[in-house]
Amino acid sequence: MALDNLTYNIITVLHEKSKGLEAYDKYLKDAQGNNEVRQIFEEIRRSDEQHIDRLRTALMSNLGQGQRAA
Repeated sequence: MALDNLTYNIITVLHEKSKGLEAYDKYLKDAQGNNEVRQIFEEIRRSDEQHIDRLRTALMSNLGQGQRAA
C-alpha cells in the first residue's frame, strides 16, 4: 500500500522536527554561560516538542482514517 501525500508529508515533517530536537541538545550545551540564548533555545525546543506531539496525533488519526476507507 502506497502512502498518500498527506501521510508522507506528516511523516517527513515529524522526522525532521525529531532530528532538530537532537541538535538542540548540542546547541544548549554550547550556550552554557549565555542564559539569554540558552533560554531561547529551550523555548524553541519546547515548541518543537509540542509540534511533534501534535504531528504524532495527526498521523495516527490520518492512518486510522485511511484504514476505515479501505
